[in-house]
Amino acid sequence: MRVPVPTAPRLTRRAREIRPSPTLAVSRTLADLRRRGVDVVDLGVGEPDFPTPRFVKEAGIEAIEADRTRYTETPGEPALREAIAEKFRRRGADAEPSQVIVTAGGKQALFEACQVLFEEGDEVLVPAPYWVSFPEMIRLSGATPVFAPSRRENGFRPALDDLIPAFSERTRGLILNSPNNPTGAAIEEGELARILAWTKERRIFVLYDECYELFLYDGRRHASPADDWAAHADHVLISGAASKTFAMTGWRLGWAVAPKDVIAAMSGYQSHSTSNASSISQAAALAALTELERAKESVDAMLAEYALRRKLVTAALNAVPGVECPAPDGAFYAFADVSALFPRSGAAGSEEFSQLLLERGRVASVPGIAFGDDRYIRFSFAAAREEIEKGMERFAEFARGR
Repeated sequence: MRVPVPTAPRLTRRAREIRPSPTLAVSRTLADLRRRGVDVVDLGVGEPDFPTPRFVKEAGIEAIEADRTRYTETPGEPALREAIAEKFRRRGADAEPSQVIVTAGGKQALFEACQVLFEEGDEVLVPAPYWVSFPEMIRLSGATPVFAPSRRENGFRPALDDLIPAFSERTRGLILNSPNNPTGAAIEEGELARILAWTKERRIFVLYDECYELFLYDGRRHASPADDWAAHADHVLISGAASKTFAMTGWRLGWAVAPKDVIAAMSGYQSHSTSNASSISQAAALAALTELERAKESVDAMLAEYALRRKLVTAALNAVPGVECPAPDGAFYAFADVSALFPRSGAAGSEEFSQLLLERGRVASVPGIAFGDDRYIRFSFAAAREEIEKGMERFAEFARGR
């Protein structure tokens, strides 16, 4: 009897067109080096190195012990949706629980929003540098990302003048992330007002990702569409997450606030995918959002430490000849222009440079090409100061060709 020859399964066009992240090669090398016992400083990971606050963990434990382990309503527990709405009301936004959805991380909220708002033939503006998942989320909806480079001399902060040249009759959306990953750039309040007025006039729907909203430096105030919600609630979605703010990346808990019909559509989409976010994570997030004094104490402690690390890493990078790294407005990333070092290292671009830095210098970073700018690499300072100091010493040696 003839045995059929195995064939590869036929993948869909969507699956075939997903672009692998340029960070995969670095991640594989990092894992291989560590398996071999090599001491590597990881400044690539983009998540807090702090523990989840004790009172938040206790709320999760209490939920488990109370057997709150069943399905919840698809858009989230009513109490948590009310707490999220109240968070926005404290900023002056007249938000209702029916305008809120709870998701398995902020990424799911943005993905679902793209699925229900954009389709084939649409274009979505994306200021560059951008978070690596934005273009793929847009492509998976059938729409086309159109990149609008932010100006380096403006600190990579989004500006209307940079968006206008990328606009066309097919433009249906705009994704903004402030503070930004990877640059740390935070949009100015006046510029956000100009952009929101421009998008409203042209019926462009804005997805506003503010998952780093509480991590801002030098007394900078977070600019949010929530500050003028009455004027823009009909064409804006604001996404957020407990992941960065409360060091809860593994809990997978995010949210979005948007027009009721958008939230209803996202809820319908979610009902056929994940159903609901974890009931335990929702209980923990409810404590984080309602026990305000304890939450503030936790966030303030993290921000104070991040501020010290920010000074440490930017000073060390700028001390290396040929490297330029402005101090970020917020978040916990340093985005350094290392293009002057490419010839000396033998790298053709940021991806190869990051790979060589990992293999020879034993420091993990993320290549700028993943974020839309091949001149740069991103270092995360969500790591202990001792690790940052060690990593910066190794980077300086690598840059000198040692």
